[in-house]
Amino acid sequence: MTKHKTQINHKTQISDSKQFSACSFDFWNLFVICFLSFGISVSAFGQFFQGIGITAGVSKAKQKWFLTLPDSSTGAIRKKNVIGFNGSVRAEFINSDWARWITEIQFDQKGGKDKTDSATYKNKLNYLCWNNYLKLQYETFQGFPYLLFGPRVEYLLTQNTKSPSITGAFKKFNFGVDAGIGFEKIVFSNFKPFIELHMTRDTPFYYAYKSNPLDIRNRDWELRIGIIYRPGNKDCPGVVY
Repeated sequence: MTKHKTQINHKTQISDSKQFSACSFDFWNLFVICFLSFGISVSAFGQFFQGIGITAGVSKAKQKWFLTLPDSSTGAIRKKNVIGFNGSVRAEFINSDWARWITEIQFDQKGGKDKTDSATYKNKLNYLCWNNYLKLQYETFQGFPYLLFGPRVEYLLTQNTKSPSITGAFKKFNFGVDAGIGFEKIVFSNFKPFIELHMTRDTPFYYAYKSNPLDIRNRDWELRIGIIYRPGNKDCPGVVY
């Protein structure tokens, strides 16, 4: 009887040992797979991610007013410009020599002047914007000239409107498009300076302000300067023959 129990205990120990070895083998396999997957993901993101940067600039903004008159006819009036400021944080993606994707969070001041015979009223709006651009670039000896185009989603932070014609609140969310040109200088550093000129417009199917008999759309010009950090080796201008 004792001999039989000893045999059973011996078999149980062998079985437990095999199970432990199998579990250890599975654990290390899982660890290696996770480690390799993480490495591949980091490498892929490194190829996809192209840089992070900041911008600051000046905005020249104005508004277009759409009026519905008492006889049901309509008219449009372009208001005078106001000067504001803008700034953004952006990231650039896609490892391509000629096409990139830029996404950015931007603070932008918009508005316009309502000039009447008796007074001039300043209307100022502060927006937090999420902008996405298709960037098309070309390399030259001095740097990269490029074009930008894409949509904007804007959230109204504050409204300071003095015009008596504006009796209500601007919409909290606004939608627009942005087209721009820029130039990034080639320098022997991971930090690259650039300059951009943007033209923004509200979309034609949406009003930033809508209150009968007045509807309003925003537009502005933005002059920006910025710097972007590009990971990897420092660029050194090549020789153009």
